[in-house]
Amino acid sequence: MYSDYNEHTGITEHFHKEGNKITIHKTADISKELQANQMDKVEGRQGWKDAFHKVASIPLIVVEMWREELKKKGADDSNPLSARNRPFLIAKLNNRDLSKLRTKEGRI
Repeated sequence: MYSDYNEHTGITEHFHKEGNKITIHKTADISKELQANQMDKVEGRQGWKDAFHKVASIPLIVVEMWREELKKKGADDSNPLSARNRPFLIAKLNNRDLSKLRTKEGRI
């Protein structure tokens, strides 16, 4: 097994070769990002008065996971942040299991 760490993204890629097949598994420590999101959520509890709100901060490794999920579903566009995939993104951000990605409470 071989691993490669990218300092810019914080993602480690683990390469595993079995015969002629190479598998890549990506990992990242996102605990600091999730803690920052929770602090932003506490600080931003003044409601939805203004026109624009930061509602989430999504770690790159999560975007990568969602991209792979869209590819497996056969989506024409596998970018989870594109306008075309807005319903997919909104569903993810409204999912209670993923609430630590949110920087603002409420439904989108």
